[in-house]
Formats: sequence, C-alpha cells, structure tokens
Amino acid sequence: MTMRSILVVGWLAALSCAPITSLGADKAAQEAPSRRMTLDRLYSLPWIIGTAPGNPVFSPDSRRLAFLWNDEGTNFRDVWVVDVSGGAPRRVTAMPRPSAPADPETDFHKLEQVERAETDGGIDEVTWAADGRHLLFTLHGALYRVLPGKSPEPLTEAGSAVSDLAVSQRGNVLAWRADRELKVMQLRPGKHNIRVVHAPEQARASVESFTWSADGSRIAFIESDSTDVPRRGIPDYLGEETRLVEIERAFPGEPSESRRVGVVEVNGAAVRWMDLAGDPRDLIFDVRWSPDGRHLLVDTSDLYIKHRRLLVVDADSGRARTLVEESDPHNVTAEWWADWAPDGASIFFTSDRGEDYRVYRQSLDAEDAVPVTSGKGAVFEARISAGAEALFVVDNAGNAESRRVSRVSLDGGQQRLVTPEPGAHHPVVSPDGRFLADLYSNDVTPPDLYLRSTRADGSKTRRVTHSPLPEFDAYRWIAPKYVTFANVEDGTRLHARLTLPPDFDPSRKYPAILGSVYSNSVHNEWGGRIYHPTWGLDQFLAQQGFVIMNVDISGSSGYGKTFRQRIGEDYGGVDVDDLYSATRYLVDQGYVDADRIGIWGSSYGGLLTTMSMFRYPDVYKAGVAGAPATSLFHALTGEMRTMMAPQGHEAQYRKSSAFLRSGDLEGHLMIIHGMRDPIVLFKDSVTLVQRLILQGKDVDFVVLPNAPHGWDTRGLAQTRFAFRKLYEHFKRYLGNPEPAGQATEARTVPR
Repeated sequence: MTMRSILVVGWLAALSCAPITSLGADKAAQEAPSRRMTLDRLYSLPWIIGTAPGNPVFSPDSRRLAFLWNDEGTNFRDVWVVDVSGGAPRRVTAMPRPSAPADPETDFHKLEQVERAETDGGIDEVTWAADGRHLLFTLHGALYRVLPGKSPEPLTEAGSAVSDLAVSQRGNVLAWRADRELKVMQLRPGKHNIRVVHAPEQARASVESFTWSADGSRIAFIESDSTDVPRRGIPDYLGEETRLVEIERAFPGEPSESRRVGVVEVNGAAVRWMDLAGDPRDLIFDVRWSPDGRHLLVDTSDLYIKHRRLLVVDADSGRARTLVEESDPHNVTAEWWADWAPDGASIFFTSDRGEDYRVYRQSLDAEDAVPVTSGKGAVFEARISAGAEALFVVDNAGNAESRRVSRVSLDGGQQRLVTPEPGAHHPVVSPDGRFLADLYSNDVTPPDLYLRSTRADGSKTRRVTHSPLPEFDAYRWIAPKYVTFANVEDGTRLHARLTLPPDFDPSRKYPAILGSVYSNSVHNEWGGRIYHPTWGLDQFLAQQGFVIMNVDISGSSGYGKTFRQRIGEDYGGVDVDDLYSATRYLVDQGYVDADRIGIWGSSYGGLLTTMSMFRYPDVYKAGVAGAPATSLFHALTGEMRTMMAPQGHEAQYRKSSAFLRSGDLEGHLMIIHGMRDPIVLFKDSVTLVQRLILQGKDVDFVVLPNAPHGWDTRGLAQTRFAFRKLYEHFKRYLGNPEPAGQATEARTVPR
C-alpha cells in the first residue's frame, strides 16, 4: 500500500465543555438499556468504549496539544492536534493501515491477516520539534516528520527500532534510542544527517534511557549491560519446525544487569563515565540535569531497594556526593521520584520516611529535608512546573480509590485540588504551567482526554475527545461500590471494589468470584485494574448473575507503609489471607452462597488463585489461574525486592511456591497459559499440571500457542477464546443465582 497524503480534517462539531463530574453519572441514572452483553461483541472491533487517547504533549509555546487517537474505535492510532484556546481536535496524519479481509470466515491465512490488522496499534509516540511548527513521530520503528500542510516524511527506514524521541530545548536536535545505540539528528529542512553519539562496546549492552542538558550540548544516559545474565530457551511450536528461542532471563539469585551513567557531548566528544561509588548491579531509577547543566541528580538503590541514595554528580569530573540517603530493611516498593528545583539550589523528592509517600525538599547546603506535602493519602506522581512556580501531585487524599491532581507552592503550604472529580486523572502540565492535559476515566466513564486550567477552581474544563461509540449507551453498565472490612487474622482494614448483578436482590443467594485478584486493583478507573482488559469481563460476569469483588491486598499502595510492608517475604501468605477475609465478608452479608465461591487472576494473580485454592480448599469451589507464577524460584529478579534472594531465604521461597502445595487442591482448577511467555515460564504450568494429574486432582489446561505473558491482550480471537473458557468454567461449577425465596440453608465459610 502506498503512503497516503496527510489528512487534515476540518473543524469538527464543538465538543462538550460541561464539567466532567456529569459525564457517566447521568447515564447511570437513566433507565436501564436493553441490549444484551456478549463476550464476542465486548471484545471485537470497533471497541464499544472507543479507543483511549494517549501520549499527550504540549507544543513548546503551550498553544497546541498533540496526542494519539482513533475516533473510529479501532486500535490503529494517528496523530491529532487541538488548539488550547478552543475548537475541536484535528487529525493530522492518516498513515497506511494493514489490510484485512472483510469476510475471512474460517480461512486460516485470512484470519491471520485480520489478527495482524487488529493488533497494529499504529503510531507509537509523538513529540514537537523545538520550533513548535512540526511534529515527529514513530510508526513500526521508523521515524517521521510532518510539517503543516505536508505529507509525513520518513527520516529513517522502516524497522529502524526508533524509540524514546526527545528534542533538545536549544539547537533543535532530536535524539532517540535504536539498535542498542543513542543517535541524534539536527532538524533541518531537507537534511537527514544521523549520527551515533554512543554505541556500547559490549554486545549485550544497550542505552536504557537518556536526558538532554538544558543548553542542548550534552546528553546523560544510563547504559545497561546484560553480559552476565543467563540465557534460556523457550520452544516455539508454530513454525514448520520446532525451534528454541533464546532470551535473557535470570532467576532470583542469578546475575542481573549492571548499569552505569555516562555523559556525552553532542559534538562527538568521548563519553565520560560517572563514578557513583556503588555496586555495578545497583538499580538506577532516574537521572536529571541541573538547570545550569553542571550537575546530575541520580536516584539509585541496591538491588533489593533497601538502601536508596540521591546523588549529586559533577558532570565534568564524574565525582558524586550523597545528598540524601535512606535505609529500610523492610522496604518492598520503590515508588520514587526526584527532580531539581527551578533555581538549582535544592531538589524535590518523594519518600515514605513517614507513614506514606510525601514530597520533600532538600537544599544542597542544608542537612535536613523539609516536607512539602502533608495530610492523609499517598503521593503517586509529582511534577515541578517552573512556569506555574508550583508542584503538581497525584494522590488519593480524601478518596482512597481515586487518583486526583493537586497543586502546592514550591515552598509548601496548602494543597489545592485541580481535579476534584473522583476517578483516575493522568495529567500532563503545559510548559507555561497554565494548562493540564488530563487523561481521565472513572467506574462508569471510559478514558478520554480533557483540557483544563491548572488553577484550583475547576474552571475552564473542556472535553477534547469523545471515544465511546453511540452503541455504548445501548448497554447497561453497572457502577461498582467500595467497601471495607477487616482481615480476619489481625483486624487490618482492607479496601475492595464490589460489583453486584443488575436488579440485585439481597434476599437471593448469588455465586461470587474474587478477581481479577492482584495488588493495586481497587481503583475508581474504567475497568479497575487497567493492565488487563477485564472492564468487559467484569460487567459480563455481573450481568450473568455473579457477584464480583476485587481486593487491594497487602502490598498495595495508598494505605500506608505498614500495609505495603506486610507482604515482605510472604507471597501466598498474608495476601491470600486477605482474600479469604473477603469471602468471609461476602458470606456475612447474606447474599453470597458459601458453596459457590470462585477466584481468578493472572501472573501474580495466578499465584494468588492457586495458593488460595490449595490453602483454603473448603472455601473455593472453582478457580482460573492465568500464567500463574507458581514457582518463586523461577520469578523475575525484581521479585527479590519482596522476597530477597533465595540463597539464605529458601524456606520463604518454598512457602511461597504454590506448586509445592498442589496436593491440597479439592476444587476445580483451570490453568490458562501462553506458550511464548518469557515472564512466567510455560514450563512451570506444565510442571504443576503433571503434579496434579499424578495426585488425582481436577485440572483443565487451556494452552495458547501464540500468547506471550499478556494472554488476554494479544489478539482479540485469543481474548474471546480464553474469556469464554473462563466464563464456562465458572458457569459449570458455580451456576446461576438462585431465585428469590428458594435459597438453600446458609453455610458459613470455614473458619
């Protein structure tokens, strides 16, 4: 297919400027629509909920906003631009899309074409040139430039693996990562002079991330070297011959990547390596230039995130001094952020040195850090705006399940809400600090893009995109409710998201499903846990008569440091007890049948599912474990943040490895796993299934030959197939709700 010329759509109909508190709420109050939900329609294109916009980026003068979107509800996204001052968004690219036959029926090769077309996400990222006149974007690994009124111009060949575009503030030079290297190009009309400014010497080393100095003369970067990381083979059965695909995959206790920080002159001078005086395998979370370009701020810790250092490094000599140092032998999370104050005389950083994450300010000359934010709740994100002379934070103060934006003076003081609406706000602040691009959703409102003032009075809020199809309003979408209850062992308060069937009758007895079980799953956000497309599955199961509950188990963020640290060296322990406590709560409400409780989850959620069924065999009648992490000995090295290394902690690893408790299964277990999974090895599910067969247990094994770890995110035919299997499993073993007045005698959950 030839490149089509740029498509510039004229002004569209004006979009609503109503306060976003009304969006979705009005629908919930309307008469229930009558269209019946099916898994086939929920997980087919075009999406009923539309295509979520993404990658919003302001022009350097803050007058325009570019973003990626598709207004048709399919996955291929193009570049759109909207004027901040008003008007509707304009589509500025129409890149060629892969063709797909309209009527493939059962023709295998045509169906493969359909799958390729459906999974093509289109443009990956977009950014503005420093002059604010033209845009740069990537598609299928190639770099493009688009000028006003012109067709997109390719600057590299297809498949060049271009990613992480960043333009210098001065000099109009573009940098990116590609093929392990760091490359730059002067953005001049008609000239495409690409230079490699750093190529790692080791064959298995690569540039992991980079950042420009303010004057555009230097780039600081993190180089990651996986030379010592073990390589393992994953069999691939889908070709003409079975082949072994080698991947870099270390187990806990084995060598992981080493990292170092380098600084390179854009004019081609040699790399200067910074001396961070730590272990080469220390984690490096971020590197930031000081405003004057003389120093780097490096956020680093040991492999187990028990000892954090904030270093100020002289970019010329490479010498580092420790500005902030924190140690906590019980720490299990690294939700850290750090950046320079606009004047370069101090830094801001997040820390949970108190009971939860707050923002602190540390002067380069003072001994003690000063708190900038205060109050209840946790800070999840923070951004400094020199233009607004303010700090913008995302926290859950006053509403545990929401993520809202507040602003506070750089000197501290009162926090004022910029986005008062409950729900999930993902903000981008304009360079002048006056505007906020807000990717927002809540339980009854799919994601869309909004533009609003950063003033804390809620003024000038405007909806930019309207993604859901008109068909969305033909369905009845159930609004979840939020509940709390106590862990039955120690009384710790737990938060949960509860979805009840439509026309719920508390006098009836309903089957219940916990899931998708995972940490950090109780959010007032479309779909709750956004990393899996369970928004439709949850609604479908509820409309089939199942009570659905998600629980923020121990280790989840937003409830304090003590709650997060409960999970330390205890996967499959206190977290599983939290889920058991949820079943007790549901049965105690009187409307859940204790004999018909199920559970499901994927990855760590698969560990929770299998361990729950093995530890509480009398509670769970059925469960579905997707890509279950049943052997902690084969986990990613990142799990050592919670579990430490197996050397010296073997008992904890054995206790947390569900496959060693398989003989306790009494219920009906289904395992769903992709054969191309590099994260949780397919081999581990094969091992578990073989054990269950020999032990005479009931297990169904659903094998997905083409699925990676995200088995429900790669190909809609595969998603529909797997979700149907999940639903049929629960329908078979948990059944339908009993008619009112015909409930059987209540049974309590075993205690």
